[in-house]
Amino acid sequence: MPTESRPLFVVLDGIDGCGKSTQADRLAERIGRETGQRVHHLREPGSTRLGEALRSLVLGRGFAPTASVETLLFAAARAQMLFELVAPALARGEHVVCERFHPSTFAYQAVAGRLPEADVLALLQRWAGDPRPSHVLLLELPAEVAAVRRGQATDRIEDRGVAFQREVARGFARYAALVPGVARIDAARSPEVVAQDVWWEVARALH
Repeated sequence: MPTESRPLFVVLDGIDGCGKSTQADRLAERIGRETGQRVHHLREPGSTRLGEALRSLVLGRGFAPTASVETLLFAAARAQMLFELVAPALARGEHVVCERFHPSTFAYQAVAGRLPEADVLALLQRWAGDPRPSHVLLLELPAEVAAVRRGQATDRIEDRGVAFQREVARGFARYAALVPGVARIDAARSPEVVAQDVWWEVARALH
C-alpha cells in the first residue's frame, strides 16, 4: 500500500543533454506510485502560460538578450511558476518534480555568462526564493558526452557549442560548492543506474 508523505519539491538540473527529462519522468512516476499522491512534473522556464511565452522569447533565435537580461527573464518565469503552480501544489500536499531551477541560472548566466555570482544568487533568492526545493540534484556529465547525446542544437543557447557548455558544467560544480545540500549524481552511467541514485536521494525524505 502506498504511504502518504509530506510533499516534496525536487529539482533535477544539469547541462543540456544530461538526462534531466528522462530522470524527471522516472522520478515523478515512482514518487506517485510509492506515495499514492499527485505529482506535478514541471519544466523551467515554462509550465505556466507566462513561463512558456518567456521560454520562447529567451531560447528562440529571433532575439539576442544579454546574460543579465536572460537572468531577469528566467527569474520572472520562475517566480510565476512558484506562485501559480508550486506553492499551491505543496499546500495541497502534492509533490513537485521540476527540470531546472536556480543552479541553471547560476551556471549559464553567472559563470558562463560572466555575471557577478553573488548578485545572481541574491536576485534569485529575493525574487524567486519561496517555496524552496526540498532536494536539488545535479546530473553531472562531461560536455562532450552531453553534446553527443543531445544531437543537433535546438535553441539559441545550445547554439553556443561545447566550449560554452564546459563553462556551464563548471558553473554547476561551483553552485554545488557554494550552496549547501546539493546532491551531485554521475549521469554518465545507464539511465537505470542513475534513476536508482536519484531515487535513493529522495526516498529518505518520504517517510
